[in-house]
Amino acid sequence: MDVLMIPNRIEDFTVDWLNAVLASTIDAQVTECRVWQSEEPGQTAEIVVIEAVFDRDDPALPTRMIGKYTSQNPQVIEEIINVFDQYRRETSFYRDFEDPGIAIPKCLYQAFDAERQAFVLLMKDLGPASSPSWGVSTDQVEYGLRQLPRLHARWWNHERLREKDYFVQFDDEHFFAMGFGGAAAIVPGLAAHFDNVAVTEALMPAVAEKLPKLQALYGTRPFTLVHGDYHAKQLFFPTDAGGEFAAIDWQFPFVAQGPWDFARLLVVTTPTEFRRGNERRLMEVYLEGLRAEGVSDYGKQDFELDYRLGMIISHMINVIAIGSTDVSIVARECESLGVDWKEVLFYRLQRALEEWDVLGLVESL
Repeated sequence: MDVLMIPNRIEDFTVDWLNAVLASTIDAQVTECRVWQSEEPGQTAEIVVIEAVFDRDDPALPTRMIGKYTSQNPQVIEEIINVFDQYRRETSFYRDFEDPGIAIPKCLYQAFDAERQAFVLLMKDLGPASSPSWGVSTDQVEYGLRQLPRLHARWWNHERLREKDYFVQFDDEHFFAMGFGGAAAIVPGLAAHFDNVAVTEALMPAVAEKLPKLQALYGTRPFTLVHGDYHAKQLFFPTDAGGEFAAIDWQFPFVAQGPWDFARLLVVTTPTEFRRGNERRLMEVYLEGLRAEGVSDYGKQDFELDYRLGMIISHMINVIAIGSTDVSIVARECESLGVDWKEVLFYRLQRALEEWDVLGLVESL
């Protein structure tokens, strides 16, 4: 891999660069391009939009693309990327999985340089589909949840997953120790943002202490391919102008329990009142979907246990995001959408953790 093929600035996305990286997959030459920073910045990577003109007309050519490349925020690189290895995980995923069982963007080029912790993904734009981000509707959440059984059933207890070292494996002691240890270290500072942190203050240290037993429990559970960060900002939905559903941002693919994805989308992105009134119904929809895809030995009690485990992981991810990224990015975006960022990143999950007595589960191990 030529490290020069990994842009480090928006100015590096040039006609020459596009022609070099697309040469093996597209039989056409880019003659002009226009590049600009996305209006919706990523928290762990930089995002650019690319409009390209080719030397021939063909509706199949990717005249609009998305470039995702190394974050320019040193704190993100030091505290998240260097620790959790997302760039290697995501580029490897797109290299190996073109059709994982859920729609994903078409990846036109990917590269990763471990020495510099630098990466780039060049993907076909998903428009006219769009992401509602934190302003997602409950109907869209239901649609997103209904896509999960096909993904999870395809990889149910599939040994190929265990061969991929870029997936976060459920028995990866180092990863989970860093994750839960990091979250526990951030907990004392949460009171600067939130009025009520009691559940989280008790849970995160308890999880860090009980981690060996918690991972032993993971090892008794069915496993599958889990997106890991399956929330509305990572999902694109059809619009009146067209487009198709897709899940983006595969920086945290897990080999773990399927309801982890279900918990992240439902609990984080819907108001608590909706979740309380609909989670049982939506659980059954998920289980019916698994059965339709051939998974017959997984029932309500199985789901409820894995749902609780998924809430723990989801809250750990959010706590680390609060402590190690620029939360003002989320705050500004949520404000523009009429959503309370504190609800999204903290309170919704904390309420669900309390209602499902997840601390009691952890302490019982």
